[in-house]
Amino acid sequence: MHQYITYTRHTGALLASTAVISFLPGLAAAQTNHLCTAWNVERSIEVVTPGDDGALCQVVYRKPDEGVANQTLWRSNSSVEFCEDKAQALATRLSAAGFECTQGESPTQITPASTVAPVDEPVLTTNPQPQTAASTNTQVAQEAPLGGQLYQRAPSVSDTSWHMAGYADTTFIATSAQGETNAEFTSARFNPGFHFQYKDLVLLEAELEVSVDGDGETQVELEYTQADIFLHNNATLVVGKFLSPVGQFQERLHPTWINRLSNPPAGFGHDGVQPASELGAMLRGGVSVGSTIVTYAVAVGNGPRVSHEGGVSFEAVAGDDNSNKAVSGRIGFLPLPYLEVGASFLVGNVTGVEVTEEENADDHGGAEPPLIDDIGFAPSTANVSLWGADAAYTRGPWDVRVEYLNSTRDAIATAYEGSIGVGLLPKLEMESWYAQIAYRLSDITNNKTLQKFEPVVRYGEFSIAGLDDLAEEAAEKRFNVGINYWIAPSIVARGVAEWRDFPDRPADASSETRYILQLAYGF
Repeated sequence: MHQYITYTRHTGALLASTAVISFLPGLAAAQTNHLCTAWNVERSIEVVTPGDDGALCQVVYRKPDEGVANQTLWRSNSSVEFCEDKAQALATRLSAAGFECTQGESPTQITPASTVAPVDEPVLTTNPQPQTAASTNTQVAQEAPLGGQLYQRAPSVSDTSWHMAGYADTTFIATSAQGETNAEFTSARFNPGFHFQYKDLVLLEAELEVSVDGDGETQVELEYTQADIFLHNNATLVVGKFLSPVGQFQERLHPTWINRLSNPPAGFGHDGVQPASELGAMLRGGVSVGSTIVTYAVAVGNGPRVSHEGGVSFEAVAGDDNSNKAVSGRIGFLPLPYLEVGASFLVGNVTGVEVTEEENADDHGGAEPPLIDDIGFAPSTANVSLWGADAAYTRGPWDVRVEYLNSTRDAIATAYEGSIGVGLLPKLEMESWYAQIAYRLSDITNNKTLQKFEPVVRYGEFSIAGLDDLAEEAAEKRFNVGINYWIAPSIVARGVAEWRDFPDRPADASSETRYILQLAYGF
């Protein structure tokens, strides 16, 4: 669900693409109407002529099932055709997302929404200013890029509001490797997200992950907890533990109902090369440049740590083992609403440790781990740098993505798994990339059942140089072929075939094949 929140809060502030709408009393006639339904969700798109404030026409978006006020998306002073084209384009977009849309007559009288949008264009701004007495019923209308869904915040008479979202999934995997087959249900997860907002000043949010481990024990982890302070229409200050802005997958795509396949690409999940989270502060936002949008995110935090294998762990930690703070960020460019390219970076330091967390007396024949003086090395500090690039094309039934990350850690003296005290590790280089194509069949068939299928293909690689043990454990080449069936816009059942090759393992353990069934539900 986090992508939905990303588009409506982070990417909303990040992409600077909202329209502040004040709803004033008035009557107008609707010329055309598109009614779109999916499961228990109903949406209405209406072309109103004449519009308010002297406009020739305007496009009104309604959510009758939610009981919220109407939302004006576009208006024109010169062309009814402009409004009709916009309404049809939005109906087509909802159809591609799984809605069933029909066109019919609208009510003869509706209450229109008066917008401050310029003629023939939606507004490009991010955070609405605090409401005034003359505008007490204010909403935000967003046109999210990358195929994100339209979202509006319901008006409230209270200064505070709260909302719960999230996702859940369960997964079954059959694995064939080394002549043996193993089949099991491997996960059952529930990830609730909580959002508390005070006026249009600050948003508090947090997400938990509740799961069952291999021993049947319930595990609870804090995915993120942060405060978003709306400084300006083009800037939001984020403090706390937040998902890393580096790259796209972790921040926008990792929830299973948003991810087009059952797991992250090789090297992009936990313990991969992509930073998962950070504890610190981040400034993010976006500006419109002509007809394009430029987004930015810059974060400062405690940074990565040395992992128990001697690699680099890019997970947020409460505490810093050196005085250096890591700086990371991403800049994105949207030349078109459905096309985004971005570049990311991270620089920081990691400090070696004397004894790993996993090391104990049993690892040394019952004796305590040796002191650093016995070996001759003391833990040292090494620089870590990361850079990456990504691109996404999400238009109509297409979802095409490619992402690349490259990380380097300089030579370091540290204890690590299997070492006797502190040892000297050489320079470590990690590289990961993937390319993915998904296509919804709704664009090529009128069959309501077939329209809900979406084939997906992904190939990715994760390579490691400098630590043989880590390379043997994690380096791989992975090819996935999957099929999604969208039961509803946020409920998906999928089947995936996955072929994994491990180039740094012995020949008899260098590959495996997995067949995966998964049900994911976003709410």
